[in-house]
Amino acid sequence: MARTAARLAELWIYPVKGFAGIDLDEAGLTSEGLAWDRRWMMVDAEGRFMTQRRLPAMAAIRVQLTEHELCLLAPCGRQIHLPLTPPQGPLVETKVHGDPCFGIDEGEEVSAWLERVFEGQWKTPLRLLRFARDARVEQALLRRVGEQRFEQMGRSEVISHTGFADGYPLLIASRVSLDALNQALLERGARTVEMTRFRPNLVIEGLPAFAEHRVEEFAQLGGKIRLWACKPCERCPVVKVDQISGEIPDRAEPLATLMTLSPFDGSGGRAYFGVNAVVLSGSGGKLRVGDRLRSR
Repeated sequence: MARTAARLAELWIYPVKGFAGIDLDEAGLTSEGLAWDRRWMMVDAEGRFMTQRRLPAMAAIRVQLTEHELCLLAPCGRQIHLPLTPPQGPLVETKVHGDPCFGIDEGEEVSAWLERVFEGQWKTPLRLLRFARDARVEQALLRRVGEQRFEQMGRSEVISHTGFADGYPLLIASRVSLDALNQALLERGARTVEMTRFRPNLVIEGLPAFAEHRVEEFAQLGGKIRLWACKPCERCPVVKVDQISGEIPDRAEPLATLMTLSPFDGSGGRAYFGVNAVVLSGSGGKLRVGDRLRSR
């Protein structure tokens, strides 16, 4: 793909995996993605991570982040405040899509709050974990991702880490691609959807629809940040969840329509939207809405 410029239109973080996101004007970049992204995760009684696939109502838990605390706000009006100081306690081993990682339990008060909020929707105990390396800076607690996949992509030199994100530090999506999806939904007599359905970190504009799937790298003009767009993001049923209500208004859409718009030959009915990305350089820098990104 020839070098073209895109504009950074939105920045999002999701401090608690599966809960609502926070729309930012600027965000610090770390080697593990945007600062404060996916640093907490809710797990069930067996320590399995909870997602909107299992509990769609998670989407309706709003999140606020201040200099000193994380605040969770439920639709019923209940709220709880957690200090950003990491909790102390034993390591809790868990997995994200089969990938082992560790957290530290945030304690009984927040567990009881979660169980009250999701009463009637989930029957077993719920716990909230903080990513363990936030509390204990140990090399063994780094969550390495993608080395084998990167080698298959011809980039064996790339080493990447993330918190509790599914598999990659960043997700980049395009407003123009969303416009194309919504036009297709309207033509099929379905409701349009918001970008929040796709839970991106970076939303760009200025490229043709789905052109982001053919980009290899995004680089910040006038800055040092370089992001490798390593893999188109295959979408799961979470995109059916309304991210305001935490409900599923349509059991088929937008996934069914998205499958018809695949930019890849032989996709086998899979649905793609956005690209996963890793940080090549610029950790410690900042991204701001309005930044120009050179793509190639």
